[in-house]
Formats: sequence, structure tokens, C-alpha cells
Amino acid sequence: MRNSAVILLASMALILGVSSCGNKGTDGTTDSLPTETPPLDTLVADIDTISAIDSVKTIEDIEVSTDGINAYINSLPDADRYQGGILPVIANNAPEYARKLVANKYSRFLVVDKASMRVLLYDRYGQLEKAYDMACAKNYGNKHKKADSRTPEGFFSVEGIYNSTDWLFTDDDGKTSKKKGQFGPRFIRLRIPTTSQIGIHGTCAPWSIGHRTSHGCIRITNENILELVELVEPGMPAIVLPGKRDRAVNREEGFASVYFPTNPKYAISEAEKKLTPRTAEEIEAEKARELEKQMLQELQENKESLLADSIGCNSHEKTDSI
Repeated sequence: MRNSAVILLASMALILGVSSCGNKGTDGTTDSLPTETPPLDTLVADIDTISAIDSVKTIEDIEVSTDGINAYINSLPDADRYQGGILPVIANNAPEYARKLVANKYSRFLVVDKASMRVLLYDRYGQLEKAYDMACAKNYGNKHKKADSRTPEGFFSVEGIYNSTDWLFTDDDGKTSKKKGQFGPRFIRLRIPTTSQIGIHGTCAPWSIGHRTSHGCIRITNENILELVELVEPGMPAIVLPGKRDRAVNREEGFASVYFPTNPKYAISEAEKKLTPRTAEEIEAEKARELEKQMLQELQENKESLLADSIGCNSHEKTDSI
């Protein structure tokens, strides 16, 4: 349709050009007409050029797939800067994340990796700049409700950076500690749809680093948080990845996990790749079995209690008769 329109416009322009060139001059003669029209293949070449320009794709036009993302990266003028970085790995394992990162307008992005227990800072091309050991939530799996002591997993962003020196910690029961410094000197809040309470911060318990011990936040040492806040900015991407046990819990609860390995040793095994999340029907059936088991246990306890009462009553009757 577009090619037909272009040919029509070209034809009209040619007709107008002919009519304008046919005016008589002041000496009564007629202006000479062109003896040749532009070759047809020239018009076709121009049309093909227009079509080629229209077909140039932006990242928004790229299909969210491994091949689509890799092809787009390889077409960029600075494609070589992505080589050897984490972006091709992300494209192979989580193309939906890779697409967002390739379109990232910020100079860096963060990855909180529960598999390696590290906070990783990459430049926009996926080259590693910084790595910090961390602590995170004591319970495994993605966060689904308040006070579940889990660290949320997914593609988020940095909401803001705050001075947390004098902040006080309030636990899930609403009790506030009087001890300052539990969040360290700085707090990087993450923009997460389901909660506003999660962030990366320092700690007054540096011995907890490397362990699953928090209520959901990500801890790094005070020295490291002071360095990190100088390198992040509000709005930049922040990804939280599940570890192996987190993925197992997610499958058990019927949820899939988006994951890519930040190091080959954390790659998903072939055996794990074959595992799938439980279906809703399987989960409901398991709940029904657990409920039935609980009811049978309570029934057995009631029987034992009645039997004990009966024996006690008979004992009293024999004593009375004596």
C-alpha cells in the first residue's frame, strides 16, 4: 500500500513538472521538455530506501525473546561493549529483563543475588563494577504478604536514598527498638509494588553478613553502603534474584521464578530445569489432605481423652464399692 502511494505521488510530480515546463517563453518559443524520464529502477530504489528507513527498529519494537534481544544488541554501534558482560546471559535466561536493561537510560543497574549472597553493581553494558557480600531475609521464597520475613524477587528500581543514622527499627508486632543504628548510615529504598519497607542498608551487626537473617531487607556493611550510595541514583533498575532454595519454595507454592546466573557456578541444573511449579489443583489437594490429617488427629486425641476419662470413672466406682 505504501509503495503504491509513493509511485502515485511520483507520477503526479512528473505530470506537474511536465505542465510547468511547457510554458511559452517571452520570445514565443516553447521551453524544451525533458527528453527522458527518470529510470524506473531509480524510483524503485528510492522506494526501497524509504521502506528500509521505516523498518529500522527501536528496542520497543523488538520481540521479547533471546534471539530478538541478542540481534538488537549486535546491531548497536557499541555492541562490542556488551561482550563478556552479563547482558547476553540475561538475554538467554530472562529476555524480559534484558529488554528493560538494554533500554535502560541510567549508567548502571543493581542485582541483589540471593544465590551468591551478594549485591552486584553493573554498568549499563553489563560489566561488573562492584560486588558486596550481603545478608537478606531469613525465610525463603518470594514475598507475598506482610510480615512473612521474605525478600521480594523481581525487576524493581531505586526509589530514593536516605540518611538512616537515627532510624529506629519496628518489628512485625509493632514494637519499636530504642537502639539507633540498626539500619546503618544510609538506606537505599527499592520501589516495589507490594511494599515500601524493603531496601539495601548498612547494619550494626556486621557478623550477620553472608547469612539469611533479616526480616526482608538487604544488609551490607556500613563501609560498603557509604560507597554504594555514591554510585546509585533514583530510578535506576534493581533486580532481586532467587537462590536455589527460594526457587524450590516458589515451585512448591505454585509460582515460577525469573532467574539468571551471575556466575556459571550458580546456573540452574538440567534436573531443576525439568521441574515445574505445582498447579492450583495440586496445592488445593494438598491442603485437603492436610486438613483431613488434622481432623483425624483431633478425632484420635478426643477418643483417647474420652477413654482416659472412662477409665478414671471406673476406677472411682471400684474404690467407692470397696
